[in-house]
Amino acid sequence: MYLRRLELQGFKTFATKTVLEFAPEDSKRRGITGVVGPNGSGKSNIADAIRWVMGEQSMKLLRGKKSEDMIFSGSEKKSRSGFAEVTMTLVNDAKHSEIDMPEIVVTRRLYRDGKSEFEINRRAAKLGDVTLLLAQAGIGQRTYSVIGQGMVDAVLSAGPAERKEFFDEAAGLRPYQLKRHQSITKLQTSRERLAQAEALLREIAPRLSSLQRQVKRLEQRDELEKEKQELEERYFGGMWHEIWAHLTNAQTKVDQARTQEKELLDQAAKLETEFAAMEQAVPPSKAFEGLRQQLDTIAEERAALREEQAKLQARVEMEKAQATQPKSPLSLGSIIQTVEGTQQQLDELWMAVNKEDANLERIKALIHKIHTAHQEFTKKLQEPAPEAKSKEVDPKLLQGLESITSKLKAIGERSKVVQQEIDDWDKKEAGKRTHLFETQRKLNETRETARQAEHRASQAAVEMARWETKRDSFLSELKTYAPQLEAELNHLAQRAGDVQGVAELQPRLHRVRSQLEWIGNIDPATQKEYEETKERFEFLNNQVEDLRGAIQGLDTVIKELDETIRVRSEESFHTLNSAFSKTFKTLFGGGEAKLIQVPPEPTVDEEGNLVPPPADAPPAGIDIQATPPGKRLKAIALLSGGERALTSIALISAIMATNPSPFIVLDEVDAALDELNSRKFAEIIHDHAVNTQFIIVTHNRATMHQCSVLYGVTMGEEGGSKILSVKLEELEKLRSAATS
Repeated sequence: MYLRRLELQGFKTFATKTVLEFAPEDSKRRGITGVVGPNGSGKSNIADAIRWVMGEQSMKLLRGKKSEDMIFSGSEKKSRSGFAEVTMTLVNDAKHSEIDMPEIVVTRRLYRDGKSEFEINRRAAKLGDVTLLLAQAGIGQRTYSVIGQGMVDAVLSAGPAERKEFFDEAAGLRPYQLKRHQSITKLQTSRERLAQAEALLREIAPRLSSLQRQVKRLEQRDELEKEKQELEERYFGGMWHEIWAHLTNAQTKVDQARTQEKELLDQAAKLETEFAAMEQAVPPSKAFEGLRQQLDTIAEERAALREEQAKLQARVEMEKAQATQPKSPLSLGSIIQTVEGTQQQLDELWMAVNKEDANLERIKALIHKIHTAHQEFTKKLQEPAPEAKSKEVDPKLLQGLESITSKLKAIGERSKVVQQEIDDWDKKEAGKRTHLFETQRKLNETRETARQAEHRASQAAVEMARWETKRDSFLSELKTYAPQLEAELNHLAQRAGDVQGVAELQPRLHRVRSQLEWIGNIDPATQKEYEETKERFEFLNNQVEDLRGAIQGLDTVIKELDETIRVRSEESFHTLNSAFSKTFKTLFGGGEAKLIQVPPEPTVDEEGNLVPPPADAPPAGIDIQATPPGKRLKAIALLSGGERALTSIALISAIMATNPSPFIVLDEVDAALDELNSRKFAEIIHDHAVNTQFIIVTHNRATMHQCSVLYGVTMGEEGGSKILSVKLEELEKLRSAATS
């Protein structure tokens, strides 16, 4: 992997877009690129740009005070920029195993409002993503990948802990440390989330238990409601079926009674019509009319006899006065009284005749009585009294009496004829009246039957009305208990044939209703709240399990990373220590130099007791001991400036030999070296250029001589830095051509 291109726009002194190309020298060497220029031209800003795009956050290392200092501030001839942008393009020609990308383009952009953006291959990314990606590539923004002015000497002057951090990153432990740091951060976050989730679980659990009990009651209530609905369907279905059966039966009875009543009424009407016809037919009988005429004639004769009777009465009174002997019992007065009685009876007979058939029997009796009286009267008239024998009676009187007797006899004969006719008429009418009486009896029976049928119909109507009232009450009860059942009554009626009796269902229904009343009303929203709470509880419970699993996994990862870091740290430390000692002796022509691991200090527990560190605890830091030849100095602080510079170069060389970086940026690290040491430094750089690409900001001619490409940085007329490039091979060719 190597750095192919660097693009700057609006960064520090590079106001306009500036592109620097970094190509390998050849297939065997990564090459050395030099950046030269006068002081203040902005050549060190190239090193700052590389450090900045790699994610550096320290304004001190970027040689600024605030983030806005990274943006071109403007000049007299050019206005300030609104943003700063640096893009670094890396070529993954070695196909790094952890990076599956042929090319990596990292961009960082900063606006004046403080907004900052990162991109990886033109896609938005985070600082952590950039840091991890570069660490996986073996590039670190705070280690020897970018070594600024005085940074090497700062490593020598730094404390053991800071120095160890530098060495760890140089040894390639940075990716593992970043993963470990991320794992620890995740572990802490997971533990915090676990504590929160467990707290929420403890808070939710009582509520969930309460809701669970309510839901059980609600489920029990639902089951009872279903059972109640089932029982009500069966109960009310049976009731409905029973009511309709009674109503149907009552209606049938009513219909039958009304039909029978109608038939009987029709029959009664027919009989009444027939009876009325018979009643009208009997009185106007011709025989009866003839009898009436004869009676009228008798009445006329009776009137004549009455006149004659009056005359005779006068005569009789005269005879009474003249007579000296007792009167015969059969006197004219008694005869007259008999005749008058007969007349009176005839009058009564006339009245009886007017009463039609109702007094017919009485008429017969009177006629018979008249006939009997007539016979007795005639007999007595024929037997004269003793007094009459001894005394002669007036012939005219006798003649009158004979005449009356004859007439009475004629009346008797006529009475017999009338009696015979009446008997004949009676015989004729007897059959009619028998039929009439039978018809009357049937009519009465029919009327009675009709009355009873009407009574039964009334009773059936009353019963039907009672069941209709019960049905209406039943429907009202249905509306009270289950309005929806009213629409299902037909369905219930169909089911009613297969259900138990209503009497058996009623106690069960009462028991279910009592249980429902005991359970009481439960808000239906409880079920939803329970489901939501249960879902929340299960989510938190699953989250707790996941977090516990994640914590366990992170603990395992951290332990594995700790082991990997420990092993690689030991290996890299021994390798680095050996290379440092060797390079130091080469540079100084002898002497001794070594790295020393500083063990961790004991900790203090809660009771104030010292607790020794674990046996496998990593070192707390690294110390450097360097003794130039001919000296006994061991402390770095006692070295001269040149000795410190050579020691720094020896340390850098040892790091590059132990864990080569894809590229290294050196910003005037050779400024304190003399000519001899500068050549030694240049030779070391040349040797390491086989595996590492170098970008060196320098003033040293010996260093420039090792560069394959030089970029010259100058300050333009507009107040911004300008770039000029030249390849030394082409320059040598031009120089050779000029001298020849």
